[in-house]
Amino acid sequence: MDTQDLITRSENQIDDFKKNNEVILKDNINQEIIKTKNSFSKEIWDEELSLEVEKEVEKKLTALNNSIDLNPTSIYFTLKAETALNPDISEEELKLAAYKFLSSKTKNKFMKKILKEKISKFTKGGNK
Repeated sequence: MDTQDLITRSENQIDDFKKNNEVILKDNINQEIIKTKNSFSKEIWDEELSLEVEKEVEKKLTALNNSIDLNPTSIYFTLKAETALNPDISEEELKLAAYKFLSSKTKNKFMKKILKEKISKFTKGGNK
């Protein structure tokens, strides 16, 4: 597989990750909205309020997805340099280097948290 194919595949995986997480988050948010809606009278929680809440949820999910700033090209070349400097690097060490690189470069708090948890698992011997 050449570099461009690998980068394209990584970009597609990132898009899939964003779509899957949006669906999961939307389902969880909708469940919470239903619980909240049931605690209000029908006069208070009318169609107008429902539409307003739905628009706000969509806006926040879009902002979250747009803030996920993973860059397959930069990670590819960083790891390529890492393997050039240390040809005997293990797959686990390479994964840890990738997580550390992404954690240091992302501005997204959600991604930073996920990556720090991955780094913590690796350093404690979890390796997954």
